[in-house]
Amino acid sequence: MPFSGDQYFHTSRNRLIHDELRFDRRSLSEEHDNLLNNLNSEQRHVYDTVMNAVHSNKGGVFFVYGYGGTGKIFVWNTLSAFLRSKGEIVLNVASSGIASLLLPGGRTAHSRFAIPFNPNEESTCNIKQESPLAELIEKSKLIIWDEAPMMHKFCFEALDKRMKDIMRFVNPSSLQLPFGGKTVVLGGDFRQVLPVIPRGSRQDIVLATINSSYIWRHCTVLRLTKNMRLQNLGSDEECAKTKQFSDWIANIGDGKTGEQNDGYATIDIPDDFLLKYCNDPIASIVESTFPSSDISIGNTAYFQQRCILAPTLDVVQSIN
Repeated sequence: MPFSGDQYFHTSRNRLIHDELRFDRRSLSEEHDNLLNNLNSEQRHVYDTVMNAVHSNKGGVFFVYGYGGTGKIFVWNTLSAFLRSKGEIVLNVASSGIASLLLPGGRTAHSRFAIPFNPNEESTCNIKQESPLAELIEKSKLIIWDEAPMMHKFCFEALDKRMKDIMRFVNPSSLQLPFGGKTVVLGGDFRQVLPVIPRGSRQDIVLATINSSYIWRHCTVLRLTKNMRLQNLGSDEECAKTKQFSDWIANIGDGKTGEQNDGYATIDIPDDFLLKYCNDPIASIVESTFPSSDISIGNTAYFQQRCILAPTLDVVQSIN
């Protein structure tokens, strides 16, 4: 029986690399073909742009800007499936544990890159040279970081400094390139949750976001604007109503609703979006979410498709 080369034994000793290569390449190739055929024009542009950067080996930093429902996760899955089907390493991370569960092989950014929990301007990631994690980063083809606007800019800068240090032995010019010349894709929506700064002012929060970092000038911004969730709705009437609400929410986030302001404005909610109640507002919410619930009490699918989001446990108890 022939012996494998030294490269195989070297790679097999690195458990992190072994785990990232342990995928069924044939099934991933079939999955990629299916996903690729279902990309819309905007998603295909993002896919082609990122893949061109990966194939050129010149690296690059991209920010995919799109609100919920535009299919960012769909694009991440397509990119990951293609590269992994070719035996390449893709590191999928997210800023929160919940978001990381939606990524194939996803981890939190803090867990994957050993980012300090309270980073400052001088912080770097706790990754030692020639360690298994450093070797994993060196061999990775693509890094995808979802929900990036939630993280403090010092987290990205800490990773940038450490990756430059890791890659300088492979690429001497890496010290002048963002993230050491690796292709990095950031994704998210600045209209959602920004970095949490305890007792911080609005200026403190804005200053902590990724677009206030020196990394941002290297970013190529790619936009997704088509709400793919509208395609899964049934009737045209329901689709039009949901699109109206979606556009209204997006306009609030873009500052287009209401008069010109300096960040504070009074916004009138259309009557169509309001629930009418007499004495018990919670009962009105329950009746609107679960109409005729007594009839569908034995239908589990009926309740799986509906939920009520509540801000505190006290409200949850009151609704229940």
